[in-house]
Amino acid sequence: MRNTSFLGKLLALTESTNEHEANLAKAKLEEQLEKRGINLDQLEQQLGDMSVVEEDIEVIAFRYGQPYKRVDPAVSIILSAVADYYNGKIVFTPFKMSRTGNTKCDKEYIKDSEGKVYRQMEITASRSRQIEIEIYTDYLVQAIQDAWARHTQEDPFAVAMKGATYRNYWRKGWAREVEARFEKMKRDEQQNGKQLKLADKTINVSALAVVKANKAELAKVEEFYAERYPSLSKGSGFTEGGDGSSAGRSAGSQVGLTRQMSGNSQRQIAGY
Repeated sequence: MRNTSFLGKLLALTESTNEHEANLAKAKLEEQLEKRGINLDQLEQQLGDMSVVEEDIEVIAFRYGQPYKRVDPAVSIILSAVADYYNGKIVFTPFKMSRTGNTKCDKEYIKDSEGKVYRQMEITASRSRQIEIEIYTDYLVQAIQDAWARHTQEDPFAVAMKGATYRNYWRKGWAREVEARFEKMKRDEQQNGKQLKLADKTINVSALAVVKANKAELAKVEEFYAERYPSLSKGSGFTEGGDGSSAGRSAGSQVGLTRQMSGNSQRQIAGY
């Protein structure tokens, strides 16, 4: 049941107006269909069954992005916003990898020349949310890069004069605006309800049902998170404001967030 709903989400993503997202979803869908030994017609027939609306909640932890020495604040804000929308949580964890000739253990921390440990962003969420979180975040990371490129073309002299600090505040402003919009989207769904689109069926879901589903999923995620990170302390966060933040927020208000996914509210990615 859960696996079919997962494939339904991939199927919906293949219709995205974002070419990169659609192509990635098509490749993953073909891979999963072959793995399960079914074709597209059989999947669509299964999605017509109303039972796929109900999903088991299986919580997992998975990594996003490449290991880093210094976190990109904008990317971490975007990932956190997407994860939170899907009732997930993120943490910055030390990165380990296998090393040939390591006789002490199978994996070890990777450090730079100064002895600082590389880290990686890890998400705790329902397994059925993983593909949505990854693809949605990929889309927004590309969107912020495109938006910054347009901004530099509009006033290249000013951008060059203000330097890297301006760029960093602009990107954080963009990401914070997107974060605020995600929070509003979630509040609206919990106050007004939403629609589920499964194959050729559209189902209206009440606000009460949305709230109950979110609470149930988040409770499972928080239980898993607390067990995995029992002594995790809260970070200090990123520096806010600064020259460029307002312009970044203005640009962030223009990116399309609404999209359409099977098993979630109708949310069609728009142009930005």
